[in-house]
Formats: sequence, C-alpha cells, structure tokens
Amino acid sequence: MYHKAVILLLLFRILLCYSQQTASVWYDTDNGLPQNSVKDITKDQYGFIWLSTENGLVRYDGYNFVTYNHLNLKNNRFTSFFGSIEKDSIYNSTAYTENIVLLSRRNVNVLHQMNSCTQKMLDESKLYGLFVKNGTPEKIDHKDFFIYFDRKNSYHLFNNGTIQYNDKKIVSLKELHKHYIADTFCFGQNIFIIDKRLKKIIRISSGQISYLNASEIFFQNHVKVYWSQINNQCFIFHHKSLYKVSYQNNTIGLKKMTDYDLNENSLASVYHDEINNKVYLGNLSDGLNVVKFNNFHVANRSNKSYENIFYSIVPFENDKVITASGDVYNENRLIKQYHFNTTSKYFLFYDPQKNIFVQNGRSLLRFFKGSDYSKHESLYFKETPPYVFNVNHCYITTLHLPSLQSQLSFYKDSGFKQPFLQFSMPNIVTSVQELAHNKWLIGTRDALYSMEEPSFTLTKISTRSLHVREITKAKDGNIWIMTQGNGFFLYKKGQLIKMPEDKNGYLSFSHTILEDKNGFLWISTNNGLFKVLKSNLLQYLKDKKTLPYYYRYSKEDGFKTNEFNGGSSPSAAALQNGSFVFPSIKGLVFFDPEKIRSYYPKNFFLERVIFYDYKSRIQGKHINLENNFYKTIILIDVPYYANRANLVIEGKLKGSKNERWERVSSDGKYYISNLEPGQYQLMVRVLTSPKGKYIYKTMDISVKYLFYQTPIFKFFIVLLLSLIVFTFFKIRIKRQEQKKRELEKIITIRTRKLSKTVSKLEDTKEQLRKESVQQKKLLETISHDIITPIKYLSITAQKLYETDEHDRYIQKKYFESFYTSSVEFYNFVKTLKEYAEIYNISEKNEIYNIYEVVEAKKALFEVAAKEQNTLIINNIKDPTYSKNNQNVIAVIIHNLIDNAVKNTINGIIELSTTEDSRTFFLEVKDTGKGMSREQMTYYEKLQDNIENEKLVLQKYSLGLHLILQLLMMINGRIEFKNNTPNGTIISIKIKKQKDD
Repeated sequence: MYHKAVILLLLFRILLCYSQQTASVWYDTDNGLPQNSVKDITKDQYGFIWLSTENGLVRYDGYNFVTYNHLNLKNNRFTSFFGSIEKDSIYNSTAYTENIVLLSRRNVNVLHQMNSCTQKMLDESKLYGLFVKNGTPEKIDHKDFFIYFDRKNSYHLFNNGTIQYNDKKIVSLKELHKHYIADTFCFGQNIFIIDKRLKKIIRISSGQISYLNASEIFFQNHVKVYWSQINNQCFIFHHKSLYKVSYQNNTIGLKKMTDYDLNENSLASVYHDEINNKVYLGNLSDGLNVVKFNNFHVANRSNKSYENIFYSIVPFENDKVITASGDVYNENRLIKQYHFNTTSKYFLFYDPQKNIFVQNGRSLLRFFKGSDYSKHESLYFKETPPYVFNVNHCYITTLHLPSLQSQLSFYKDSGFKQPFLQFSMPNIVTSVQELAHNKWLIGTRDALYSMEEPSFTLTKISTRSLHVREITKAKDGNIWIMTQGNGFFLYKKGQLIKMPEDKNGYLSFSHTILEDKNGFLWISTNNGLFKVLKSNLLQYLKDKKTLPYYYRYSKEDGFKTNEFNGGSSPSAAALQNGSFVFPSIKGLVFFDPEKIRSYYPKNFFLERVIFYDYKSRIQGKHINLENNFYKTIILIDVPYYANRANLVIEGKLKGSKNERWERVSSDGKYYISNLEPGQYQLMVRVLTSPKGKYIYKTMDISVKYLFYQTPIFKFFIVLLLSLIVFTFFKIRIKRQEQKKRELEKIITIRTRKLSKTVSKLEDTKEQLRKESVQQKKLLETISHDIITPIKYLSITAQKLYETDEHDRYIQKKYFESFYTSSVEFYNFVKTLKEYAEIYNISEKNEIYNIYEVVEAKKALFEVAAKEQNTLIINNIKDPTYSKNNQNVIAVIIHNLIDNAVKNTINGIIELSTTEDSRTFFLEVKDTGKGMSREQMTYYEKLQDNIENEKLVLQKYSLGLHLILQLLMMINGRIEFKNNTPNGTIISIKIKKQKDD
C-alpha cells in the first residue's frame, strides 16, 4: 500500500505539471550561428545566453548572435561550460583541453593564469573525464570521471562502481552498470544516480549514501538524462516528451515540459530559461531550437479555416463560451453543440433568466436555460432586425432603412411587444450604450451621438467623420469608444478625447476593450492584442506629454493570427474563472490575464561599436572618432527574449543639431554619421516598466579636429582676422584722417583764398563804394562847375552876337574871352575823359618795368616840353620792377608829368624812384612856378578825407584829384614840398604787398 501511495503521489505531481502550448524557432548557420553543432548552453548573470559550438562561443541576447572565434586559440572546438554564474566566472575549454577561456563581464578572454578551480580541473583532466554535464551523444573515451564542487568537495566516479569523496573511498556500488555515468546528475553538491534495477535513485551527499523513490518514468528504457552542473538543471527525454527534474525537500519531482518530436541521439544540451519561460535545445547537427511556452490558448471548430472565423460570444458556465450557432468552447477545443440554427453570428445575449437569444430570419429565437437550451420560442418581427443590443436589461433593435438610415426601437423587457421609444438615425447604427438614466450614446458609421429625455433629440458629439466600432462602459463609469480607422477615444464629461496610438498605428482599428483586476486594459485590433495600464491613459488626460506605453501580443505569443474580429455584440467575453476570450479569424483566443506576462528588460549595455575606419577607437565609455569617419554603429546590447516589437530603446545625442529622443530599431543599432568635430554625449534609455520607468546610460563621443578645425586654431584665425580687420580699419582710419587733414588743408587753403577773395571783394566793394562816392561827388562838382563856363560861353557868344560888326575892339575882346573859356572848358573835358577811362582798367598784378612806363610817358610829353624849353629827365634805374597796378601807375605818372609840363617853363622835370622792404617811392621834381601853400594844404586835407570832401575842380586841377583817387585804390599817399629855388617836389608812397 505504501508503494502504491507513493506512485499515486508521483503521478499526481506529474499531472499537476501539465504541458503548455508551445511555439519553436530554429537557428543555424543560415540565421546567426557560426556552426550547427551546439554542445552546451548557459546564461550569465547579465542575462545573455551563451552557446558552445565547434567553431567558437556565441553570445545571444534574444535577437543578435555575437560569435567569439578569433581568440588566437589552438582550436575553436569548444566543449562544456563549468564554473560559477553567480561569481561571473564561467569557463569553457577547447578540445583536448588545449585552452581554457573565461566568460566574465559579457566578454571572452583566454585564461593564461589558472586559479584553484581551473588548475584542479586541468590537473584532473589528464587522468579523468570532467563530469560537468551529460547528454552529449558521443562515445565516452574515459571510464572514470571527476566531479568538482569546490575546494572541499569533489568526487571520483570510477567505472567499476567505486566512488571516492575528497580522494577517500566511501563505497563500492557493485550493482551499477558500467555506463552508469550516463544516468547520473547533480543538484547542488548532491549526486543522483538512477538505478533502474532497484528502481531507486541513489543520492550521495557529503560522502553519505541514501536511496530515494521517484517516478516510474526515470526507470523506463531509452530514458535520456540531460544535466548541466553550471545551470543546476536536469531534464529527461522519453518517448518524444521532455521532462524537467526537480529536487526539493528530499524529493525528486518531474514536470512535463513539452512533446518534442526530435531524434534524441542528436540532442546535446537543454537549458530552461524560467524567467522568459523558454527552453533552449542544442543540437549536434541542426543548430539551436528555442521553444516558447504560451499561456494563450486557441480553440477551433475544425480544420476548415472558414469554420474558425468567430464573432459574437458570451460566457458559458465557469470557463467556457458559447457562440451564436450554439457551439460551446473551452480553451482547448469545441466541447458541445446546441445547434441554434441561427442566421446571424453577429449578436446573441442573455435575458435575466439566462435564456439565450439569437436571430433566425425575421424572428428572434429564445432558447430556454431550463431545457438545457433544447427548447425555444420565436418572437416574430415584420422586418429583419440586423442587431439587437442588450444594454443594462434594456433591449434595443435596429432596422436598416433606405438611404443607409436606421430605426432604433427601445424595449423595457425581452418580450419585445411594445417599444417605449422609437426614432430614426441618419446612418447605420453600430453600437448603443447607456450613459445615464434615459440618456444614451449611439455610435454609427459616421459619427457619435447622444440622446436624452425629455425631448430625445440627437446631439452630434464627434466633430469629424467617425466610424464607431463599439461603445464600452467600464466598471468605473469610464466610456471607451472604439473606432475603425480612427483609434480609440475616452468619452468623459461631455468631451471626446482621442487616445494616443501605438508606434505602428495598429490601434487605429480597435474592436473592443476589457479590464483585468490589475488595472490593465486589453484591446483587440486588426493587428494584435494590446495591453496598457488604465492609469497611464487617464494620466494622459492631465498631461499630454506623458504618453501611455502599449504592450502588443502577436502570433509569436501563441495566436494563429494577429487579426481579431469586432463589430459584433458582444465582441469579447470575461469568464467567471477570470479568463478573457477574444474572437479572431482563426479561432477563439483564451487566456488568463493574471498569467500573461509583459516582458521588460532588466538592464542593457553600451560597450560594443562598429567602426568603418581603422583609426577610430573605443576606450571604456569614451569613443574617439576620426575627423572624416564615414559611419559608426553603436550596438545597444539588451538581453530581451520576448517580442522585440515591445522593446523601447531611445537615444539622444547631446551637442548635435538634432538633440531629441529618437526611437532605436529593435536590432539595437544606433547610427552616427556626419558629425562635426567636437564633444558629444550619447544618452540611451530603455523602458523597463509599463509605468514608464527607464534605465539610462551614457557614452562620451569625441570627433577629432583637424589642425584647422581646433578651437585654438579657430581662435588664432579669429584673432588674425580681427587683427587684419583692426589693421584695415586702422589704415582706413589713418587714410581718412590723412584725407581729413588734406581736406582740412585744402579747406584751409581754400578758406584762406576765399578769405582773401572775400577780403578782396570787400576791398573791391569798398573801393567801388569809394569810387561810386567819388564819381557821385565828381558828377555833383561837374554838374555845379560846368554851368559857369557854359553860361559864360553862352553869355559871351550872346554879347558877341549883339556887338556891332564894326566895333572890332569889342569883338576882339569878346573873342579873346571866348577863346580863354573854350580852352579851359577843353582842358576840363579832357581831364574828365582820362578820369573816366581809369575806372575801366582792371587791376593786374603782373611784374613790369617802371622805367619803360616813364620812358613811354616822357616821349608823349617831350614835344610840349620843348615848346616851353623844358627838359624831362628819367632818373629811374633800368630795370626797376614793380607789381603795383601798371595802369594806375601809368595814369598817375601821366598826370604828374602833365601838371609839371604845364607849370614849368625853361626848366627841368626829373622822375626818380626809391624803395625799401615795405614802401615804394616815386618822386617828380620840377622847377616851374610851384604850388602855393594853400593848394598843398587843400590836397593834403583832401587826401585824408577824400570821401567826405567836395571836389573843387573849378579852382584846382582835376588831375591831382584823379591822382588822389587812384592812390586810394593802391593804398598810396602823396606828399608835397617846395623845390629850391623854384618848383614843386611831389612824392608818391605806395605800401608793398606781402608777396611783392
């Protein structure tokens, strides 16, 4: 009885460990492996899977394979892993133990100095086979084996059944067959040997031996054991079934993993990744097979694809659903059929008594629960209702009218006798949901409407065209609007708020939504099933920058297709046992949301770079790029073994022109190109939680400057340009200053000239004024003085005319008087002519010889002088030059000689000149009758006040008056002296100009 109880207990343990639905993927030399023989598999503490092959070691992160086969080893034929994962010390040796390598810090290094573990293993390998795993279907060359646990615990297992513990014999098990090592495995520091003869498992612990009961499967023929010391895992393979062995509480257990149709002789290694629920199978000829266990279950009706397209479903009993056709499914298969004979599979519903309603033509069929749905009744309608909605025990039928309109009828009970409300809709109705008491939301193919009492008028809510797929009211009162082509919305407080879509836009075609106990919303779409935290969506309402994080499940997770179905009532079911069911075009998808995991990475690494030039380098966390680098790829290593479409990697290059977070593709490659020289920092973050938590890491990047691109060079260039510009401006300023000085000089000269001109003009103006005054005076004098001679001539002529022609004496007297008056009048007019001409002569400053001027005047007056026996002498030195106005001087000399000749008889007239640095002197000396003191005083006084004195031409000669006027023009003066013994000396003084 005891043995039977133990066997039943073991069978019960196996039955509890039922197998899951699986999906597998093969990897070989065509898609990542360097060689198709995978001898061993392990996982390091960083999350990377390592494979041991005949052509190097391979690191796998769930997507990329990195091969290490260029380590300068004697051969690349690696064997089995050993060492410690926890201590980050994983070892592997090449064939014939020619080399040992260390796997540490995610890298492979050739071991040159041995530690206690490797030295012990190396020493023992010379005589014994190292027992670190079994299951490799190779011929065992060694008959004796060595097991190393630590420095204080090691065993020798001899082929004859002798077992030594720490080099001391503990027992000799004679009953073991010679190949018992193939049936040996370990857990911790316990050795287990399957004894098929005794149907016991021998346990050896710390040198002590005991026997354990186990499942009968252990003792069957053709059972293959796959054990790995470094993984502390053991599996058995029997009749195409893979089992995982466990040891707990001194009991050996079994868990069936999967049915596996594979030639067991080619299976070399097995590793179970419990975190990601995957089994890795290493094959000696076909590569690596990755088996994934799915918690999604798909139930189908048959092998015919058109029979596996599902729409409306409702829960049935605890763990099943029923369709509109009356078919009942559990998570594995079709289990029962009621044959409802329905004509529409787009809706079915329960009434309060759990009777089921389906459609048949123009009738609704009510199948009674009391008859186990074998009996039914028909409710006839005049027109076929396309849909019937059961909303909070209110029943709504919709009839299609012409022009794509619909008529809604509301009923209070499932008798459908008399509607309490009817109205028409402008388009085909797709969904109806109660918003509040007597207030409804109605979705159509083009808009979302609301309607409420008492008027029951329609109010359009959506501002643009909106094809409503389904309106779902959650337990918390939130109303979700699913659409076809526009994503999904939240209707809250009278507002329709669009939720963000996923990166691929799959949520644009959303069908329905269910909420689990953990606050996650599950959304079925035309391309996958999405999971999102409801709190993330509600947080988006408050802050549009906090985008929600969607997790997508696809065929990789166990579906037959990514396309789910919607547009039915209802479009999903939540079962009493907690499972959810969604219809698809390839079966009904069952799953327990509590068991479906969302996988997020725990860590990632920035340490590998692909350079496209031979000079760029990476040193620790710093990348040094050449100036003209073509392209650089930074590899972001993320151990992630789920669907990589859900892996969120984002990068930002600080210091670049486009400094913003960008999504990195799922292969983890961040491309850098066309970077200008300078310092940058790459920031990478990976999403590790559905709540939006990230892990951040950085890497510094330097792009080398060419000599002319360095800041110092640019500084000196800027400095040089500044100096050039400064020099240019300085030269320019100097030039401008020079031009300014030149201009100022020119202006000064011109100003001086202008001043001179102005001064001359003022002098000329003054001279003209004086001349005008003198001419005015002259005219006044002439006007006054000319009257008397003319009057005298007139009177004389009259008297002469009246005189008796015979009175000769009187006539002679009058003729003499007339002659005298005519001569005086002639001289008077002659003097006026010369005076008038002198003002028409323009001023000249040319140099001339005064001697020649005097000679010319001398010749003019010599005849008249000879008649009076007078000699004119020119004592002026030849040549004597002057710049004084030649015409003015000539007129002055002319008048002086003229006056001297007139007043000198039998005498001499002498002309001479003298000069000093400031004055030019002209002297005329005669020996004539001379001038009276009265005349001299008159002319001297007139010279000082010539502008105000009236000219007395009738008393004195006009010639001297003219000379005084001319002297005023050339800034000269005249002086009179009596000559001894007779005559007059007239001196002319003329001030020289500065340039004379």
